[in-house]
Amino acid sequence: MAQYEDKVLHELDGIKEYDNPMPGWLMAIWWGSLIFSAGYLMFYALSFGEGTMEAEYRQQTASDVAAVQAYFDANPLVPPKAMELLSGARDSAVLDVGAARFTRSCAPCHGEQAQGLIGPNLTDDRWLHGGSVEQVFQSVAKGWPAKGMPPWGRAVAPEELAALVSYIRSVQGTQPPNPRPAEGDPVAPEALPER
Repeated sequence: MAQYEDKVLHELDGIKEYDNPMPGWLMAIWWGSLIFSAGYLMFYALSFGEGTMEAEYRQQTASDVAAVQAYFDANPLVPPKAMELLSGARDSAVLDVGAARFTRSCAPCHGEQAQGLIGPNLTDDRWLHGGSVEQVFQSVAKGWPAKGMPPWGRAVAPEELAALVSYIRSVQGTQPPNPRPAEGDPVAPEALPER
């Protein structure tokens, strides 16, 4: 121990602390990690590298959006004929399916009786985006994302979507309590076909 006496930094309660250098291999790891982290910071975080994570993310997102759009272009949503939608507004089985979908998807914004809450009233004769059954189908299918209405065309089965539009047509002209004030242009609803 006498050989280390000149390397004692301090002594406390008989415990001596020696000034021993760190092993070379540990110092190499320490310096290597500092150099690596500086390089990593410059290349990725400060965007000096061309292959930044943000650029990769944007490229992958654009690729995914293009693939989804290509699928939609190859498989267009074909709306049913107006007479099919109108005749569905008289079929109780179709209306039951449409009412169930309306309760799950539409009632939070349009109200349980379609009287309008944050979404417009669907029972009056005024429509913001056209009130014909074809226009209603397109509004439901494509949505109005800028106004907060999601597109339901790809999220709902086509038969259920048609039943939903038939249900919406069947509630036009009803008088629910506390309706939201009318918005949009007046549109005369198409006559329902005779049974």
